[in-house]
Amino acid sequence: MHNLHLLIIIVKSKELIIRAIKIALIVGIILNIINQGDYIFSLEFEKINIYKAILTFFVPFFVSMYTAITMKMKFHVGEKAIENITLRCKICNSCKNLKKEEIIPFCDTCNENTVWKLSSIKDKKCNHS
Repeated sequence: MHNLHLLIIIVKSKELIIRAIKIALIVGIILNIINQGDYIFSLEFEKINIYKAILTFFVPFFVSMYTAITMKMKFHVGEKAIENITLRCKICNSCKNLKKEEIIPFCDTCNENTVWKLSSIKDKKCNHS
């Protein structure tokens, strides 16, 4: 349930959506030129398959969103927390409460071996930081 809440927060990120749109425009134009460039350059617009042209923009948009979401759902040391969260170390099971925009630290016990997972968004059971 926590992952779904975090997923919704990530998907609603204006920055992420704008970046995905930019990628979709650039990659979509390139792919349309590759796939239907002969019709585009010869100005035979009636021969262009409009469904393929539209899908050619949607695919890079969704691939970009999926990639960004997947990366933001992982919690890497040195990155900023995207929400007020509690992380739990997969190795030693210790917790770390973080505020939004706070830098994700190493686990005090595991140091360089730290592997964080989402425990919750504002977990009250985890008292130590």
